[in-house]
Amino acid sequence: MALIFFDSYTNHQYKTLCLFKLITGIPCPGCGMGRATLEIIKGNIGSSFMYHILCIPFTITIIISLAWLLIDLIQRKETFFPFISSKIKLPYKILLFLLIAVSWGMNIIRQI
Repeated sequence: MALIFFDSYTNHQYKTLCLFKLITGIPCPGCGMGRATLEIIKGNIGSSFMYHILCIPFTITIIISLAWLLIDLIQRKETFFPFISSKIKLPYKILLFLLIAVSWGMNIIRQI
């Protein structure tokens, strides 16, 4: 079941399958990420930023990760997986949490 919401940024209606939003009526921390990704694919970086502020860094991270994996495959090395399986230091965890919290707050305020 999907509910129809009004997108104040584009003045369009859209359906959501986000269970968090369906249950609570407020957007989850990831709401808008799909629309932001579609805007990046279309080349609309500004629109992507308005839908979800973390989509651009997330997309850059995905591209770097895929390139790193490809380089590892070509060079027959395994440097990517040991890197991502290493422990994250506390300051970086706090920074990531704050970024997600700020993004979520922005989503709630803008009703993304």
